[in-house]
Amino acid sequence: MSGPHIRLDVERDIAVVTMARPPVNAFTPGMYEEIRKTFHAIADDRSIRVAILAAEGRTFCAGNDISGFLEQTFDQSEAELALIRVAFNALQDCPVPVIAAVNGAAMGTGIVLSALCDIRITSEKAFFALPEIAVGAMGGARHVMRMAPQGITRLMAFTGCRLSAEEALRVGMVERVVPPEALMTTAMEIAEQIAARSPNAIRLAKQAANRVEMMHLKEAYEYECTLISSLRKSDESREAALAFIEKRTPSFAVGR
Repeated sequence: MSGPHIRLDVERDIAVVTMARPPVNAFTPGMYEEIRKTFHAIADDRSIRVAILAAEGRTFCAGNDISGFLEQTFDQSEAELALIRVAFNALQDCPVPVIAAVNGAAMGTGIVLSALCDIRITSEKAFFALPEIAVGAMGGARHVMRMAPQGITRLMAFTGCRLSAEEALRVGMVERVVPPEALMTTAMEIAEQIAARSPNAIRLAKQAANRVEMMHLKEAYEYECTLISSLRKSDESREAALAFIEKRTPSFAVGR
């Protein structure tokens, strides 16, 4: 499926979701609905093992289209924010890993979208910001705290300052910084590594990562152990172990 501004392309077991609203991929309510539908479609497709969130042009996402904000009533704002929350939840709850390929500015909604992904690969030209304070608003600080330290998040939220890709790498906000021409190649290489693993194990690993994030250590590991036990009884787990012992590539039925 594809919408006017969110395109979904699936090749074998890798989904590529592309934001395409020139010139800066500023989000409208319709785009949030497209994001929701797209990631729900990915969730429903058992053949998909991993997804990449990317963007056309030189900007990943410059935030929301604020042209109608001044005329919004309180009720209209509440309704739009509810739509945004559902879209963000669809991305965060996606049952397969999602890689953000950040090609340029990730501001406001853009930085939140990248934070909701599991892995972030950025171009050397990328930068991150929470600029809402400059227009009398505030952004998704809690989402950003998933990838940035408290102090860095608050610095961005209170001042609207920008962090370069290299600064983001230094504080642990992103996993790789690469030349612009290597961005999608690098993201695809990581996606292929993930796609080569047991599909069931990958989905359970994603489920565990999301669930244990807010748990205490002992509770979290107890939860992970229940998933580990269920995996050990599966045919996929046996095939992965046998392939390792026999020094061959495992053969998994789903998506291949």
